[in-house]
Amino acid sequence: MEKFSRRELSPGIYLNSIKDDRFKSCKISVNMYMPMKNDTAAENALLIQLLGRSCREYPDYMSLNREVNRLYGAAIGADCTKIGDLQQLVLSVSGLDDRYALNGEKLSQELVKLLCKMLFEPKLEGEAFAQYDTQQERRKLLELIESEINEKRGYAITQCVSLMCENDSFGIRRYGSYEQVKAVTPQQLYTAWKRLLETAVINIVVVGNPDAGVIGEMFSEKFSTINRRPENYSTRMFKLDSGVKEKTEEQEVMQSKLVMGFACNIDENDPNSADRAKLMTLVLGGTPSSKLFTNVREKESLCYYCAASYNRQKSIVLIDCGVEKQNVEKAKKEILNQLEQMKKGNISEFEINAAKLAVADSSGIVTDSIGGIDKFYTSQLFEKEIITPEQAAERINAVTAEQIVEAANCVELAAVYLLTDNKEEL
Repeated sequence: MEKFSRRELSPGIYLNSIKDDRFKSCKISVNMYMPMKNDTAAENALLIQLLGRSCREYPDYMSLNREVNRLYGAAIGADCTKIGDLQQLVLSVSGLDDRYALNGEKLSQELVKLLCKMLFEPKLEGEAFAQYDTQQERRKLLELIESEINEKRGYAITQCVSLMCENDSFGIRRYGSYEQVKAVTPQQLYTAWKRLLETAVINIVVVGNPDAGVIGEMFSEKFSTINRRPENYSTRMFKLDSGVKEKTEEQEVMQSKLVMGFACNIDENDPNSADRAKLMTLVLGGTPSSKLFTNVREKESLCYYCAASYNRQKSIVLIDCGVEKQNVEKAKKEILNQLEQMKKGNISEFEINAAKLAVADSSGIVTDSIGGIDKFYTSQLFEKEIITPEQAAERINAVTAEQIVEAANCVELAAVYLLTDNKEEL
């Protein structure tokens, strides 16, 4: 089983180790957190792609891949995500565990050296990133943004979040806008890189069986050369600041997408309130036995899918469904009705047990892979307490029916977004 430990290497830099010797591989990631801002989101998103592309010593794909193959086929990852009010930039490397190296090499240390070269010694042209590399990564990022726009379910959810949180940094898209990405220059990326190393809150995460202490020392030595001035970043839970916001967007779609955003209004001083909100969301629309699935989709046949998800950092619930245009208002009414039934306490023991069983099953799946373990613990790094998957399942299992009803009564509709076609209804 995994064993978690955490310590501060220097102000704003933390070493997190999840020790688990069941796997033949390991993963080491540098998770860098910056405030989500409209004027820097695109720069940061493009920057992390460039850092994952090459470095000064290995300036192109061929030379970098040659080094990666030398390290027993290691894998490099670069990603940009959003966690609460922060933009999370991740540079990672995974590879064979030291125990399985043919000649006794300290592979984990070699992986860290490669990661440091990419982070601290990127391929530059003076005080700017390479023009050609910037163009290539910009094209790939623009294609990624376009692909997200073309995936209509995800696009509708993103649009609802932007509508709901238009006065909140959580409403900013993780990559920035298409136009902002197009406008980023190699010089701006150099400035963004310096800013990232100097001001980001950094969580180094080591999963597997490597010597985390040695890895921490290696990173400490590298960061000691940087004039660090990290800031204290936090996430503010979403609070409804006005009435319900509504927006309808028309595109050429075969199926309308309805997304409803809700504020949970949980007690921030109660450490168990988020668990109650999560289970409430699962009972409402998180499993095939949930109220939305069995009633809105199956019984009333109002939509093709209908699901609810809970964002723990912002304490919001999103309900999304695929629906025929003529059934939009009926679906909306029935979704609100199912929430109202929960507020009145009309929840069966079967619905609660099914939701708890889903959590128990997912806790087992989390620990089945290095990636799953990494994702689970990394998602908690800004929480007041970091718990294991088993503890998370135990907390959910302890939530009572009365507490679910109490959580449901704190839920308040904040936004309704509809993506539909412009054809007249028959």
